[in-house]
Amino acid sequence: MKVSVVIPTYNDEGTIAATVESALAQRFEGGFEVIVVNDGSTDGTRGILAKFGDRIRLIDQENAGVSAARNAGIAAAAGEYIALLDGDDTWSEEMLAKTAPVLDRNPACVAVFSDVMEVDIAGMVVTPHYVGPGYAHSPTLDEMLGRPWPTMVGAIVIRRETILAIGGFSEEIGAESWGGEDLFAFLLVRERGEIRYVPEVLLRRRLREFRAHYANRLRSRSFGIDSAQAFIEFARRFEGMIIFARLTREHFGARGRKIAQWAIDKIANELIGVGMMAMHDGNRGFARRCYRASISYRPLMLKTYFRLGWAMLPAKVANRLSPMLSPGLRRSLSGPPFHGLSDHTQ
Repeated sequence: MKVSVVIPTYNDEGTIAATVESALAQRFEGGFEVIVVNDGSTDGTRGILAKFGDRIRLIDQENAGVSAARNAGIAAAAGEYIALLDGDDTWSEEMLAKTAPVLDRNPACVAVFSDVMEVDIAGMVVTPHYVGPGYAHSPTLDEMLGRPWPTMVGAIVIRRETILAIGGFSEEIGAESWGGEDLFAFLLVRERGEIRYVPEVLLRRRLREFRAHYANRLRSRSFGIDSAQAFIEFARRFEGMIIFARLTREHFGARGRKIAQWAIDKIANELIGVGMMAMHDGNRGFARRCYRASISYRPLMLKTYFRLGWAMLPAKVANRLSPMLSPGLRRSLSGPPFHGLSDHTQ
């Protein structure tokens, strides 16, 4: 068995069938298996997966987060290489054929990644090429520690012995967190050897519209989202990037400081984005909490203080003053956030 495709999924009933079909449709003669780890889905995902029968290997587990789901799939894998794919993305039919041979030909190479096309929830192209000109090469470890590299899950194939040697994905980053586990794993992978780049778009990554993404993150709460308790629950979702920053500093020392600071800045950006969305929805209390939290991570960002001051005004006063502001300033204070505020490479 040359390649094991590992697909973690949680409540992806609207997309998982297309994801699995794109994996099964690979034009690859080296031999591959598709392992899907159902991470405690509560929607119709499990029933959809059952229809694939023995075309896939299905693992069910209680909800433990994407790291634990990926690690379960990797532990069960028989392939020499591990190809990762998330439950709402799809591959080109040539994904494995274009990447696995790179590993075959280069013993010092431990992983290979490709370019990515980003699409919206309707399937329309948002970003035709995710890997920009400054990133379209095989990165050094120092480059990856200096700025977030676009080695995206779904566009990377890794030697199984390498992913096992680094301990897989950090399960310290649990089910309630919003990422960081892949960034840290890929840094550890690069420390083990070269990561080659294939300049072809082999992954279609689905982007969720910001409003839907925000609502999805806050739904299923039984209390008002402007309450202190709701914000505590909400803020726990950022622990993944906090853990990533700590793990990077601990493992790489001074070399990891720049990428660790990027992670903290990203949290501050995410909080601003959600705060602006809350303002746009009329939830000024939640917005104030977001802005205060953002300031705690990045206290020198003066614009956040202006946003906080605007959110502290009574709604009637803000409504009277709003027509006096320029459209750009009004949008900056009252939202919604511009597209890209919470992007991975911000």
